[in-house]
Amino acid sequence: MRLWLRGLVLQALRNFRGVCGVHGPPPPVPAPQIMATWEAINLGKKPVPEYFNFAHDVLDVWSQLEKDGHRPLNPAFWWVDGTGAEVKWSFEELGEQSRKAANVLGGACGLQPGDRMMLVLPRLPEWWLISVACMRTGVVMIPGVTQLTEKDLKYRLQISRAKSIITTNSLAPHVDAISADCPSLQTKLLVSDSSRPGWMNFKELLREASTGHNCVRTKSRDTLAIYFTSGTTGNPKMVEHSQSSYGLGFVASGRRWVALTESDIFWNTTDTGWVKAAWTLFSAWANGACIFVHELPQVGAKVILNTLTKFPVTTLCCVPTIFRLLVQEDLTRYSFQSLRHCLTGGEALNPDVREKWKSQTGLELHEGYGQSETVLICANLRGMMIKSGSMGKASPPYDVQIVDDEGKVLPPGEEGSVGVRVRPTRPFCFFNCYLHWGLNSGPHAC
Repeated sequence: MRLWLRGLVLQALRNFRGVCGVHGPPPPVPAPQIMATWEAINLGKKPVPEYFNFAHDVLDVWSQLEKDGHRPLNPAFWWVDGTGAEVKWSFEELGEQSRKAANVLGGACGLQPGDRMMLVLPRLPEWWLISVACMRTGVVMIPGVTQLTEKDLKYRLQISRAKSIITTNSLAPHVDAISADCPSLQTKLLVSDSSRPGWMNFKELLREASTGHNCVRTKSRDTLAIYFTSGTTGNPKMVEHSQSSYGLGFVASGRRWVALTESDIFWNTTDTGWVKAAWTLFSAWANGACIFVHELPQVGAKVILNTLTKFPVTTLCCVPTIFRLLVQEDLTRYSFQSLRHCLTGGEALNPDVREKWKSQTGLELHEGYGQSETVLICANLRGMMIKSGSMGKASPPYDVQIVDDEGKVLPPGEEGSVGVRVRPTRPFCFFNCYLHWGLNSGPHAC
């Protein structure tokens, strides 16, 4: 049996490492101990294990801890649509539903480990379900925003050679219009209450699927996800992340920047196609927290403020543009009794927005910075004295410096570019590579 973690947590994980379900449930381990081990890996104090799978080594562990009374009675996932519909899953229920979804991917869709699947869904529970199902099956997920055009979809399906796509009624016609030009695309899944020719209905397949599934055994460096860059300087590039870069890369920032515990309920208003949705998934669930989701068909300040008043959200993350909208409202009309920590990122934060939010709510805005190629690079961590205009300090395990155009580290006070040290030791939570695929060939550079 492979030894890859130390101490009590080593024993707990080692006993069930391998294929999910083969060795039975893991022995109970108090949450603080297992969290300390994951965080030590994230901080570079322990080696990254040879094998790692987030669904098996994290979600299934939390499911067992939940059963054994080592986690508060919080849901793991809580979705609302704003009209009264709700979905709540414990970690155990998330495990059951995601195993059923994994059987859909491996069964009806015929997907194998390493195959690629595009996820183009709005803020629906199925996005989180399919994401975990991809982990369980070793299928590489490729999230995309719902604003993708036919041209965008065609480019991404062709260049990624995705074998499957899952979307809703609104985008299905666009996919049909270009699918003949995408020879790798073999199966199309529809999240809908109705049927469509040429598509399989995911909800129907999920209802009939078995809850028994053996999780694949993935290496830490195996591909987990591919994100397309924004394409501001050319065609969007494919950024490949590994099982460990995302699966373990957000443990420390989830504790230190997002400040999550097992009792927290974390709401990030981001679109599912952006990397921040994955950042939320991995930071929240690695720390045993609940992910809160509002469908938000249209983002509006009053909807967000009313939701914060009605639901016990403890942690909120929005882009600065949304906070700019929120501070234009009369915040004295709202009572955020549970909210204790606020985060922002994705664009520059205007100091005036930060000051208005703090003066009206008493809560700081903790800004963070990262890219598609990384996890959190630097941030104003919880408890830090925040200086307006500053992005805070480096987030471990990154060594972040201000450098000149030749990559030389500049002294304090001088202006330059943000540089992340990748030599002699490349951070494990750095992306694997940019994937370059010719339309008529395999990957020729990585």
